[in-house]
Amino acid sequence: MTTAQVPSVYRRLATAIGPEHWQGAVDKQEAAIRSNHFVGDYLRSEYAIAYQLEKLRRLVAAHGDVPLQACNDRSIFPALGFAAQVLGVLNTCTKKQARTFVKRVRTAFGTAENMHGLRLELQAATHFTRRGRHVTWHRANNGGTFDLLVDDLGPSGLEVECKSISDNKGRRIHRLDALNFWGDVWKDISSVAQHLHTGMAVVLTVPYRLPAEPEQRAALAREVVSQVVAGTGARLSDGSDLRVQNFDPDPVKAAIEGDRRAMRAAIDVATGTTNREAALYGTPAGGMLAFVMQSAVEDDVLDQVFATLNDSASRQFTGQRGALFWVALQGIDADQLMSVHEQDSDPGQRPTGLRLGVSNFLTNAADHIVGVVFGSRSGLYPTEDGNTDMGGMTNFFLKEESPFWHESFRDPLRGSGGIA
Repeated sequence: MTTAQVPSVYRRLATAIGPEHWQGAVDKQEAAIRSNHFVGDYLRSEYAIAYQLEKLRRLVAAHGDVPLQACNDRSIFPALGFAAQVLGVLNTCTKKQARTFVKRVRTAFGTAENMHGLRLELQAATHFTRRGRHVTWHRANNGGTFDLLVDDLGPSGLEVECKSISDNKGRRIHRLDALNFWGDVWKDISSVAQHLHTGMAVVLTVPYRLPAEPEQRAALAREVVSQVVAGTGARLSDGSDLRVQNFDPDPVKAAIEGDRRAMRAAIDVATGTTNREAALYGTPAGGMLAFVMQSAVEDDVLDQVFATLNDSASRQFTGQRGALFWVALQGIDADQLMSVHEQDSDPGQRPTGLRLGVSNFLTNAADHIVGVVFGSRSGLYPTEDGNTDMGGMTNFFLKEESPFWHESFRDPLRGSGGIA
């Protein structure tokens, strides 16, 4: 796509889908943000495609078309890529198929999960078509409920099932729940926190999850606030444990200027926790408040990922062709997935949990499973060296001993991050 094509691409998408769908999605998220500004970054990231298209809608409303200077705005490129993919699918559809697909695109603007799933399927299809392969959107056919059929690979095609694994999968404390609870607590402790001269770590350990009911959540927040104001920990009425301790804020302040890993490590040291949901507030008085939410029950992220694949392997494929999983790990960025790949590629280091998990999965999977592709959340446009055009990364794990394996599968999947 050239910059000159941007106005046309947007107009065609708006005509096919209707701009009211991304406008409505943005309006809904902005209403939630007005109620709790702490959810702003999270919701705007999760609904990034809707926000980018809404930006274009407003430009068109103001200027009659997308201004030329806006066509070079890199912040809208993901939405333009999405638009081009949607239009590409519609160009190959029958009228009946197009109506079904348009309905699905409109629905995708309603929830982040639906949009992640749709984008993943589009990106996987793009990967194969850019390598000269013919991809069929399988929902139009009978036999199996997998997502895509690459029908010119192998004797009769390669079945592809896409799985978008959210950052919440297998986690007891979900990100949005944590942000909403922090917003509830902050309303009542903000005035107290302003006067902190040192670091205060507040660690809330709930029996399982944060309360789902607003009344229960509000009651827990009130108890937490009372203890924070008192400066002491306690066992709360719902069985939660609250720990309050002081820490030196200087190492955390220094880590904020570094990379994400350094900051995470500093927060963990300060709070005595490991990789938990945490809110951090630097006070005007030079102190710092770190509020951590965790569950007494450990997360089981990888177990849940492979449980999802196991369930799908037995239900969604026909069992008559080679079958590939294409998995987006929404909670892992490109750098983290690259780090996993580098560790697994180094014979002097222990294999990662991902490598062990996928090796076990492929060893025990049904014969028709020929591989798994894992991608970071940054986009899934794999190149031959395993990197992606959108700045993300993919790792490939193949099962060549499968009786359904075919050498033609290798070419579009070469550059794999690993072979199991």
